[in-house]
Amino acid sequence: MKQQMIKMHALACITSGLMMASVGAESQKPEPSKPTNQSQQAGADFWDPVMECSSTAAPEKIHDDYWRGQFERVNREVAQAEGTQLVFFGDSITMDWTLLRAHGKEVWEERFAKYNPINMGNSGDITPVMLYRANHGNLDFPEGQAPRVAVLLCGTNNYVVEKSDGGKVEWGLGINTPPDEVADGVRAVAQTFRRELPTTRVIVLGILPVKQQEKWAKCEETNRILSTYDYPQDKVVFLDLEDRFMNSDGTLNADLYTDGTHLTPKGYEVMADALTPEIERLIDLGAIEK
Repeated sequence: MKQQMIKMHALACITSGLMMASVGAESQKPEPSKPTNQSQQAGADFWDPVMECSSTAAPEKIHDDYWRGQFERVNREVAQAEGTQLVFFGDSITMDWTLLRAHGKEVWEERFAKYNPINMGNSGDITPVMLYRANHGNLDFPEGQAPRVAVLLCGTNNYVVEKSDGGKVEWGLGINTPPDEVADGVRAVAQTFRRELPTTRVIVLGILPVKQQEKWAKCEETNRILSTYDYPQDKVVFLDLEDRFMNSDGTLNADLYTDGTHLTPKGYEVMADALTPEIERLIDLGAIEK
């Protein structure tokens, strides 16, 4: 259900900009990612209104029992948060850091445990459901307990999930969803984080590469669109990790994937290598002044 370039932007589902050295042969080590807060060419503003579409239309409620269960889990953890400096918000790729297959648990403990992080992942999630979650409790931290940094990984499932709740709920999404709509869904989620958590800095990750070529072409275009926005300096950062997950010949690095979408423990190590310096930098900046 995706790399290290940095820019800030607006979240059922899972960018171009700066590029990192490819993860190819083991002897080749990726160059450090180059964080960027603004597009290289003047583009639209991060805060521009998003279009009304399937990717930005939050439902009135979550009908799917599994999704609702994960939504309520996050609400409980957030309500009890104390000293949480870092949160990860997304779909199954986010969830797999420490839950489900937990392929990222070891590196999570090594790199991020000191920040008392919360895993806000929800398997199969799409941006409209993410918007519901963000507006109905997932960001309701106790007074003074808002995280310093939130990492968002959104959009990949917008190209996959067409129905939920046993087929009873139709989303108007799928492989034919226009990339600009998915990009606006991601941006809408990031905007919500900035509105609801005004002291929190946001890292928006580009959709990670996938094996399915038709889908990856759509995801890549989504990332390109996201990379063109002007983001508020050090408040929202866009990070494209594409080159870290691809071989030099443009193919997917199979060692980093279990199934062409989800990551192996090595894949989470690669993602942690890309994220750690930027997370540390943003946390060191302190909370954003209201």
